[in-house]
Amino acid sequence: MNINDAVAEVETALRGAGLAASADPRQLNPPCAWVSATGLTHELLSGGGTVRLDVYLIAPDHGVTAALDVLSTLLDKALDALDPATETSLNEAVTLPAGGGPLPAFRLTVEREIC
Repeated sequence: MNINDAVAEVETALRGAGLAASADPRQLNPPCAWVSATGLTHELLSGGGTVRLDVYLIAPDHGVTAALDVLSTLLDKALDALDPATETSLNEAVTLPAGGGPLPAFRLTVEREIC
């Protein structure tokens, strides 16, 4: 497994849980999940490592109450598919390439072993 495979595995798991998910932010249309590879821990003797991926659950900006409702639903679905490596960050914002202001988001971090 390489980094692209790890990203694809997480995307597939999220889609299987009923979420629109992509690693390409140009393909996102909230509510959705953005998968971003953010780090790699090298295990030099084995030649592999552990890739860290952040999953941003993104809601449309329709006010705080509506965003929290949407994000909570996305989080429930994501947790059915993924086992986060750290606590979930609830105070994130994501600006998509299409423009507009920052959108409310939660962030999960997951890890995948690669060769």
